[in-house]
Amino acid sequence: MTAPTPLRGPAAAIAYLLATARANGVRVNRTKLAKLLYLADLRAVEHGLPPGSGVEWRWRHYGPHSLRLKEVERDLHEAGHVRVEENVDPFTGICEYTIHLMDAPQTIIDAEFTKIVDGVLAEFGEWSAGQLRDLTYQTAPMQEAVKRGKREVRLDLAGGPPFPDLGPGLAHLRSWATRNPLPDDEPGGIDDLVEEMELLSERRAEATRHLLED
Repeated sequence: MTAPTPLRGPAAAIAYLLATARANGVRVNRTKLAKLLYLADLRAVEHGLPPGSGVEWRWRHYGPHSLRLKEVERDLHEAGHVRVEENVDPFTGICEYTIHLMDAPQTIIDAEFTKIVDGVLAEFGEWSAGQLRDLTYQTAPMQEAVKRGKREVRLDLAGGPPFPDLGPGLAHLRSWATRNPLPDDEPGGIDDLVEEMELLSERRAEATRHLLED
């Protein structure tokens, strides 16, 4: 029987966070998952390490978020690693999606990042989703984004201004290139250039002789 392939990248980061949360009796919904991972990435950068979640963070409706998280959640669900429980508040109508880890998948994840995730969960695991949302709004990357009104732009976890979004510009350039293809070489252009060089070869040789005589 073939051993299951270990999880890597965002899937590994999410599975590790969920496993650690389960071991410590911490209930995690989608909002908490996003905010805890963001805080872990932020702390990793503060320690001079690369962010370990493998996703990019943007300012969306409820602070830092990544659409990649929903894609990874779907993949983990289809693989049988997680179950998503849907609960609707009868008074507010707000739906909460709690994520349960169903097994113990093997993960390949940086050891330093696992320590950071452990620390973030120990410090903020009991916080509510709303408290975590408010906390992430107070972080430097979000403060910079809010100050500039830069929604949907990728956050700089080092605390600088949000990165410019190159997507629209690149799309415009690709569209222009499609409408304006590069012209083909002029027929005979290379042949004309070779012929011109041959005609001037005697004059170049004569000029060289004059220089040597001088």
